[in-house]
Amino acid sequence: MQTVAQLMEMFRQGTQHLSRMAENLDCPWSPTLGDPRQLHNVYARNLITCYVSKFVQLSDTVLDSVANKRYLIYALAGRSLIELTATLRYYILFQYKPLLEKASLTSAEMKQIIEIDDRHLRGTRFDWESFFFKRYAQLKDEAVKQLESKKAKQKYVTQGIMAEQVNILTCIEKWGEVTPEVLIAYNLFCDLVHPNIGSSFLVASINDECLYFTPAKERSVGADIFEQSFPVLVSVTHKPFGEYLLMLMGTIWQEGEF
Repeated sequence: MQTVAQLMEMFRQGTQHLSRMAENLDCPWSPTLGDPRQLHNVYARNLITCYVSKFVQLSDTVLDSVANKRYLIYALAGRSLIELTATLRYYILFQYKPLLEKASLTSAEMKQIIEIDDRHLRGTRFDWESFFFKRYAQLKDEAVKQLESKKAKQKYVTQGIMAEQVNILTCIEKWGEVTPEVLIAYNLFCDLVHPNIGSSFLVASINDECLYFTPAKERSVGADIFEQSFPVLVSVTHKPFGEYLLMLMGTIWQEGEF
């Protein structure tokens, strides 16, 4: 079994590899191609770039926060890494795979793949258009409507301005059905970032057998939690992420397939 120090070094090297990869990914966002296979390729290349860039930033945050003993920040980044990996896995196995495993695709199925691509890249429940154009009153009105009816969808979704995202719990639960350790990891990191005893422990320390909710005393509780939780985090993120990223790359059609 690898030590935490060895896992940290492996984590650091993997992050550096992904960082160099991100520097060489420069596919521009251009969703105007007529051929659906070429259009999917544009989506896929942008998704790959986006996933790698996010994963690198979150992994760098994990490394930096541990080095500076900011264990609450470590937990926030760790949970995001789990969510990112779970979302990528869900789309690969439950969205793309059932269609792309077919010997041939109908025009309707090709359209379905593009719809999946669009939701994968642009899925959201937030009205970014109103935010960017500073229509804050509109954002407030929609927030009130959501409180009045949780089932009511924003009109911007129906108008096609934005694609509705997949619920992260769906992604986590699907993964947890075959890998229960993922549920353990996600439940742990959720508890470590929520405003409860989990996150309180991350800023706590012990001195003379007394517990203080400050990291300034003799022994950091956050450091102990890091030592126990980091191997779990690595096992459900870095290796699985690389595997599913390769599978996303494998959805790209080559020139001779058009």
